[in-house]
Amino acid sequence: MEPQIAVRNRLIALCQEHAHVIEDYPFGDSEWTVMRHEGNRKTFAYIYKRNGEIWLNVKNTPERNDYLRETIPEIMPAYHMNKTHWITLRLVSEELYTIADRIITESYRLTQTKPRKKAMVRQKEEEL
Repeated sequence: MEPQIAVRNRLIALCQEHAHVIEDYPFGDSEWTVMRHEGNRKTFAYIYKRNGEIWLNVKNTPERNDYLRETIPEIMPAYHMNKTHWITLRLVSEELYTIADRIITESYRLTQTKPRKKAMVRQKEEEL
C-alpha cells in the first residue's frame, strides 16, 4: 500500500474528478479533509487519518450501505456520522480504490442540489 499522504491525495483526486468540488479543512485539523459541492456546500466525503490508516466517510442509501457492510469487511458504519446514511471505508489495499471511486461518485450524486419543484413545473410548462 502507498504511503498515507499518497493514499489521501489519491482519494482527494477521485473527489475532484467531479464538477464544482471544493476541498475544505473546517475542523482546524489538516488530517481531516472535507470534500464539498461548491454551490450548495454540502459534504459528500470526509478523508481522514485514524489509527494510522486513511479512512473515507461517504453518504449512500440505507439499503446500499447494508449491502456494502455485509460484503466488504473494510466498510463499516460511519465514524462520527449518521450510521444509516453514511459509511466508512478503511483504505488498506489497492483493490479498495475501485470501491472508493464508486461510493464517492454515489455520495456526490446523492448530495447534489435537487431542482426545485417550482422550477421543474415551469420547465414542463415551457416544454408544452
